[in-house]
Amino acid sequence: MEALRAQFIDRCRDDLARLDALTEEHVEVAAIVHRLAGAAGSFGFPQVSRIAAAIDLRTRNGVPPSARELDVLKSDLRKVIGQGD
Repeated sequence: MEALRAQFIDRCRDDLARLDALTEEHVEVAAIVHRLAGAAGSFGFPQVSRIAAAIDLRTRNGVPPSARELDVLKSDLRKVIGQGD
């Protein structure tokens, strides 16, 4: 399980870079948050899962994520990969 958790953290690093490069209207955001909503909690990151699930629900209902929501998610991802406070 530890190896899978390490892979998840590496993937979070990639997701963070992709989110930093995207605008909140971009379709790729929906794919990233959907995956994080489902996986983050399984690897011990319930806060990432909660914020990603909230964004996922909104995007599935046609509401783009706010800049604030994305900032919170990116901040949490930085903590996951060891770059946050």
